Formats: sequence, C-alpha cells, structure tokens
Amino acid sequence: MQMLWCWRCKCEMPMLDEDEFAKVARLYNESIRSTKEFRERHGVPLKVASIAERFRPVRDKYERLTGMKESNQNAIMHHRLSLYGPPCKSCHRPLRTPKAKLCGSCMFPVKNS
Repeated sequence: MQMLWCWRCKCEMPMLDEDEFAKVARLYNESIRSTKEFRERHGVPLKVASIAERFRPVRDKYERLTGMKESNQNAIMHHRLSLYGPPCKSCHRPLRTPKAKLCGSCMFPVKNS
C-alpha cells in the first residue's frame, strides 16, 4: 500500500499494490457472482439485492489493508498503483496512466525518453 494522489477522488488515497489488489479483486468478483446468483434464485431486481451488504467483504478487506474506511466498493477498484503513471515533472502528482502524454492535473506535457 502506498499513499498517492487519486485524480478521481481529488485527494491522496491508499493505493493497493498488485498482491493487495488481487485479494480485493477476488472478493469483488465473488460479490458480483453472489449478487447475480441471489437475484436469479429469488427473482428480485438489482435495487432489492442488498448490494451494499454483499460487497461488505471488499470494503472490509480494503480497510484492513489500508487502515482507511471506504464506503464505495467501485472506488476501491481504481485505487490500484499499476493504473497510475510516474509523477509529473511539474506538479509531482501521478500521471493518470502509465502511458499518459499530458498531466491530467496541470496539463504539463510528458516527454518520452
């Protein structure tokens, strides 16, 4: 885990390394699968499927790994270090992707080496 600026959240957030992310992603996929099975078995619409409760293991695991409580399991899925690029040479915030040509925060052009 490493604290890093998240351009979506507009603040520093705990970002997961690949091993940590794999654990969270497994729980996320299990939660999706169990929600689909629940809906099919009981014939209920998505809003009745208690999604917040079904994704609780994802949020709990993120909190155990980072020490930070997160209420949105989808936000957790973009708190992955490998999704971000190196720090911008101008503003020092991470580039939005490893292949970014322009800093999304300050619009500084990225020079390819």
